Amino acid sequence: MRNWSAVALVLALAAPAFADATADARAHDEAFSKACSAGDVKAVLALYADDAVVVWPTAGEEAKGKAAIEKLIPGLCDAKSNTKAVIKSLEAMPLGDSHIAIIGHWEVTQTGPDGKTMTSQVRATEVIAKTGSGWRYVLDHASIGLPPPEAAKKHEPKAEHKK
Repeated sequence: MRNWSAVALVLALAAPAFADATADARAHDEAFSKACSAGDVKAVLALYADDAVVVWPTAGEEAKGKAAIEKLIPGLCDAKSNTKAVIKSLEAMPLGDSHIAIIGHWEVTQTGPDGKTMTSQVRATEVIAKTGSGWRYVLDHASIGLPPPEAAKKHEPKAEHKK
């Protein structure tokens, strides 16, 4: 009976910690969404630690440190292209008391140079760290998955065999 009480106590204490991690992660990602959608480079940059690393979907979009990250932000968070970054799902995993790993799925919609709306499904793996100034990204890795194979490939004619 005593062992079960200890297990129940550990689970009861872990639940609020996990809930807080999810709330902290969601609030941080929502701040990114709001700042990016507004094209506010300074507000986006403020969400990153000084030595943060980003790896974004487009080739060459990797940076370490705020100065390098600042150069990438306008390419994604451009108010002129009507960027809308919306969190579709988020899972937060506490990594001790001061770090949270986040697995997120985003939908990013932008107006392309041709005036057409483009929508991308983005997967993100992030780590945020608790600092004296609040939560900050230390790692932000986003990717866009490959499109599914074309249905036409399934219906390619098979080679005939001669007898």
